[in-house]
Order: sequence, then C-alpha cells, then structure tokens
Amino acid sequence: MVDTFRIYKKDGTKVTEGASPLSITGVAANTQVAKGDYTAVRVSGDVESAKVDIPAFKTLPIAVTGVTLDKTAADVEQGATLKLTPTVAPANATDKSGAWASSNTAIATVSGGTVTVKSDATVDGTTEISFTTTDGGKAAKCTVTAKAKAEG
Repeated sequence: MVDTFRIYKKDGTKVTEGASPLSITGVAANTQVAKGDYTAVRVSGDVESAKVDIPAFKTLPIAVTGVTLDKTAADVEQGATLKLTPTVAPANATDKSGAWASSNTAIATVSGGTVTVKSDATVDGTTEISFTTTDGGKAAKCTVTAKAKAEG
C-alpha cells in the first residue's frame, strides 16, 4: 500500500493530499516561508499521524526569459528627448530591473529610459540605446538617429 500524506496550512486548511512527493502550490515566487507555516501528516485509513512542521524554505524566483523595447529605431531632433519602455518576459518575472546604456554618448545619453539627443549631436549620427536585465543579462536595443533641429 502506498503511503498517503496531507499538507495543511498553519490555520488548518488542507493544501494537498496524495502520495509522496507532494507540492505546495499557491505560494508566490521568491517568498520565504517560515518553519511551521505548513505541516505534514501521514494518513493510514482515516487516521492521521501527529502533525510535523515543514522546515522553512524559499520558493524559487521566476527568471527573466527576454526583454523588448517599444521601439527598435527612432529619429530624434537635436536637443529633444525620447521615452523608451522595456517589456520584460515573462510578465511575472521576479526581478524586472535593468541598466540603460548608450553606445555613443556624444550623440545621446539615457537615464531611466529617457533618451536625450545632444543639441550639438552630429546630424545623422547614430547610437544604440540598450536595456539589459539584471536577471539573466537579456538585452534589447533601439537605434537612435540624431536629426537636425527644425527651424523656427
């Protein structure tokens, strides 16, 4: 006969039942769970063993699998700005942070996704603006081309 086990939350709510190994579902990613937040019992017929605290554990984070920018290329006038927005996949990734960079700061700089083309940037000069995720080093790029400032 296969052993049956039950897992309960601290408040007595049954989470799951079945043969070992069992999984605790419904706990958010990257969450620290304290010893005793869940208990386990062995079941024989209708009789449960004494409850045993499940040791403390931390759930796994959800890793970044990719990133895109809302634009892959843009023409921007000298002295003007452009806002770029990254979209990290999956949407529920634990750490969506990242770093912005410009491959040619003589043309444009970037901070927090706002690209500023320098007022003295070379007309038709280009730079690649990139966003690289902290988790996994996934990168997306947008080529920004400096255009002459409109007269007037």
